[in-house]
Amino acid sequence: MVESVEIDEIDNKILHILIIDARTSLKEIAKKSGISSVSVLNRIKRLKNLGVITGATLFPSIDQLGLHIVATIGIETDTTTNEIIEFLKAHTYLIEPSKSIGEYDLCALVYTENLTRLNTTVEIARKKSGVKKVTVNVWTHIPCFNYENVDLNPTKKE
Repeated sequence: MVESVEIDEIDNKILHILIIDARTSLKEIAKKSGISSVSVLNRIKRLKNLGVITGATLFPSIDQLGLHIVATIGIETDTTTNEIIEFLKAHTYLIEPSKSIGEYDLCALVYTENLTRLNTTVEIARKKSGVKKVTVNVWTHIPCFNYENVDLNPTKKE
């Protein structure tokens, strides 16, 4: 298990500013955080070295690209999940496959053009050797991975 990293209120503020816009200038971060640009740079370097900051990511507007359906697929299987992951890669826009513990052996976040395409893929998956159960949850909107409201410095429980 990875040991937790402790951050202070200024680190927390810097992280939230970067979550909102990772391209924010050091000068602007410094102004919003009440510290110097050099201090901001040193804190960002420290947070990178500690593994708290792992990079900056672009989130494209998937809906604008014609992928209007987002769904999670849960699959219970008695075989390895690698073959099923390859199947999903070939028939959907697979965003996140995750082997899991619980009701499903595999949970996958996928995008498709329409419900017909999703249903066809799910029906084929159900017939694959070793697949015992497939459950689909269609999302009502395209997700926006918003970490703004996440408390990055939770109070430690005693």
